[in-house]
Amino acid sequence: MQSEEIVNQLLEFVSETGRLPKSDEPGLKPLIEAAVDTFGSLENALRVAGLLTSDSARAKSIAPCRLRRNSTAPAPKSKRPRWPYPQEYFLVLLQLRQTRHHGSPTPDGTPTWWERRANNQYVCSSCRKTIGKGETYIGQKKLRPGQRGIYGHRGTYSTDCYHITCLLKSTKARIEESIGSANSEIDGIHREIGEFQRETSIKRDRIETCRGTIRQAKEDYEKAQGLLAKVGKWFETNYTSWSRNREVSGLDRGIFYIENREIPDRQNRVANLMARINSLQHQLNEIQARIQELVSS
Repeated sequence: MQSEEIVNQLLEFVSETGRLPKSDEPGLKPLIEAAVDTFGSLENALRVAGLLTSDSARAKSIAPCRLRRNSTAPAPKSKRPRWPYPQEYFLVLLQLRQTRHHGSPTPDGTPTWWERRANNQYVCSSCRKTIGKGETYIGQKKLRPGQRGIYGHRGTYSTDCYHITCLLKSTKARIEESIGSANSEIDGIHREIGEFQRETSIKRDRIETCRGTIRQAKEDYEKAQGLLAKVGKWFETNYTSWSRNREVSGLDRGIFYIENREIPDRQNRVANLMARINSLQHQLNEIQARIQELVSS
């Protein structure tokens, strides 16, 4: 279930019932499980949907008697609203989370990524603008092997910080380029398929020509007059039939190979590329939605 669909279903439930869903809400178990898997918790999903803020969550935890006792107290200072996205949401979206296969260690030079709030001011390595203190950013630490540094002969570490919108925009451009390359490859494969189809058409025309030559040779043999002419036509007819049948067999094998190996192989490649384009397009749509949210906030 996509994140947009989860948010829309939560909004529909609240509009129909006039209240927030519970963690054990009857009939909403699949929706709540999908929200927890996608956003980390039901509370995070409600925040993304705009149904829950940090102030409302804090008010729920205060007892009614305490509210009455402190009703005359001055209102607390408003704090910075919590990040509406679950932890490491953008690392997963941008596919920056490290993965280890079968417990093998990551090779030297593999970057380490993290997502957190800035304790100090940093400079974005993409746009060269300042990342303000308290602003959520994405950092990268990468080892450059073989360069003498403070860590000895193993190499030198370099640390880069990025605005999340900068990484989203660069990833968006890279995905659009990948989609364009895949579409160009699909066009090239379609041209190859067209060439194969024209080749099979030419081979079939040649087969018909060979069969017509064999029929003509047999007709000439039947029309021959005299023993000597018959003998000559008999040898000519047999040689023509043998040579043309041999050519027809080779042409049939070529057509069979093209129609059962070459064209299906390229059709499978087109199907795989289309599936890859659909996956990239889905990721691109989600990235565009996040860019609009971050820019407008």
